[in-house]
Amino acid sequence: MATGYGIITNCTARKRAVGQVARLTPVERTGDPAAIAARWLKTTGRTHQTLTAGELYVGRAMTESHAVASRVRGSLHVVSAGLGLAAREDQVPNYDLTVSQGPGSLAPVLSQQGCNAARWWELLNELKGSPLPLSRLINRTPKTRFLLAMPSAYVAMLAGDLQHIQNSARDRVFIFTSRVGANEVAARLQRCVMPYDERLEGHKDYAGTRADFPQRAMRHFVEEIGGHRLNVESAKAAVERALSRLKKPIIPHRARKSDEEIIELLRTQWSAHEGSSSRLHRYLRDIALVACEQARFGGLWRQLKAELA
Repeated sequence: MATGYGIITNCTARKRAVGQVARLTPVERTGDPAAIAARWLKTTGRTHQTLTAGELYVGRAMTESHAVASRVRGSLHVVSAGLGLAAREDQVPNYDLTVSQGPGSLAPVLSQQGCNAARWWELLNELKGSPLPLSRLINRTPKTRFLLAMPSAYVAMLAGDLQHIQNSARDRVFIFTSRVGANEVAARLQRCVMPYDERLEGHKDYAGTRADFPQRAMRHFVEEIGGHRLNVESAKAAVERALSRLKKPIIPHRARKSDEEIIELLRTQWSAHEGSSSRLHRYLRDIALVACEQARFGGLWRQLKAELA
């Protein structure tokens, strides 16, 4: 019988601006992926650690994860392409590295080298001396139920690691991701995927952006249906019943604009919204009806903030 809970969530691009930031130069982000991983570990090893993993990341996905961990009195771990698997209380450096698109991305060089995100995860953790950290954590704590909430890119990065979850542990694993993310989950673990979809946006308390959908679904699962206390099959049925009472909202058409046009819109609204990133993003999407996904918005918001400082 389960006696504890573990929350597994993904890192976020938004981090607290504290201390030195570990990053690789463009030259250091070239060549053999194993060599890049070795350079990266040397770089992070030299960077002063000023925060815990639980303190470093900001944004709704992390807020929701903290809320769920608090609700179930469970542990919290963060999956990061730069740090591996970090416990909430681990001291970590600030850093700028990702396998997703954006600043600090390794995606171009990994693609050129025929290396995917899953292989990067394998290389990084082997060099850290902690191969397959997620499946090892799950397999070695047989009385803990794990709630994994992350978007498709992170599910894909963990594909090889997840494959090593023992069959006996599958009844203790609940996965929250998008439909695309669900397709990245191996067939033997499909039973662990909770069947959340866009109908969740019809619940005013759990609506949000695509980037934080997995974490919002996980909080709904815990707070609204107590799914963490059910077996996997009963939990999936409870999710289906809850979603059947919700309707997918009609998404308004949003215009596409250039970075320069979006920055100018934000500039005109900066004072009215006190520079708040969340309020400005809602303004952009809900009032100005401009298409701008969260990662892109975050970069533009930071650019304008620096300019206005």
